[in-house]
Order: sequence, then C-alpha cells, then structure tokens
Amino acid sequence: MPRKRRDSKACSHDLFTDYPLTKSELTDILGVSRDSVVRWANLAFWRIASFREAYPKKSDGSFDSESPLNPYQCWILSRLGREFSKLKTAERVKLGIKNNPSIYSKYTYHNALRNLNKLGA
Repeated sequence: MPRKRRDSKACSHDLFTDYPLTKSELTDILGVSRDSVVRWANLAFWRIASFREAYPKKSDGSFDSESPLNPYQCWILSRLGREFSKLKTAERVKLGIKNNPSIYSKYTYHNALRNLNKLGA
C-alpha cells in the first residue's frame, strides 16, 4: 500500500518560485519525502532534456545535478509530483512524459508564469 503524503494537496497546483531551491527545501514545500524529490529529479533528468539542460555545467562538461533547482526545475518537479499522485507508477509517468512532452516544456512554463503574473497584476 502506498504511503500517504504529509500534505495530500501539496502537489495539486503548479509551483512557481522566485529563486532556486535545494531539494530539501522543495521537499518541505511539497510535503513529500526527500527520496521522492530525488527520484522525480532523476526521472526528469533522463526524460526531459530541458530539465537536464537547466543544470549548470561543471568544468568537465557534465551537469551539476547537486546544485539548487532553478524555478523551472521546481515547476517540473511539482508537475511530476501531481502525475505520480494520479498515475501511481513510474512507468505510467514515463509514458505520460513521452506522449505529452509539451506539458513539461519551457514554453509551457513561461506561458503559465505569464498568465500567473497577469492575474497578480
């Protein structure tokens, strides 16, 4: 039986941040375990190219996946959290990413952020 989240509604909306967050900080905001955030970040790293490319690069050219997550990456992980709460398995989420890559694009993120800013203005 799956464990219940600390806050079952924490991933029910997109998360928009103004600054980078560590995985531990994101854990507190989303109300999930750090292991969940790390698993989601790993899945996003390998399945969503723009998520991977948002990490800074090390001097050897590899990605620094230990650095804080930028606002776009936090938004992606909040969406993945919502997908996991609906679909329950990693295989289903992977299939969802494959079949609907535009849901996780930077274009979609910027449009959603623009709409949020319009509402706040």
